[in-house]
Amino acid sequence: MKKIIMITVLLSAAFSAQARRGATDLTLKNSMAGFASESIEHSMSVLNRTNPTVKDQVAGASVQIISAADSTVIIELTDGSEMTFNCIRFDDTSRGGTVLKKEVVCRQ
Repeated sequence: MKKIIMITVLLSAAFSAQARRGATDLTLKNSMAGFASESIEHSMSVLNRTNPTVKDQVAGASVQIISAADSTVIIELTDGSEMTFNCIRFDDTSRGGTVLKKEVVCRQ
């Protein structure tokens, strides 16, 4: 019983330390749902950087997954116009190359 408690304490400490270092749930990030979410997030970021005057005019956004590495995001504005962003997903490393993760980059 003491061994089980000790293992549980060690695992809890390891997960807590990992969370404090800013680790994310790579299972979600590497999934198609994570790809869709990050496609919209990065498209909105690009929109905000390139055209900050329309950021308050966003009425909605939709994403279409084309393949495991390509998606298209359509941002709808309140005036009825749409802005289209093409996104790609690629392998990237972090923490000095010790963690392999997926990154998403979008362009208009």
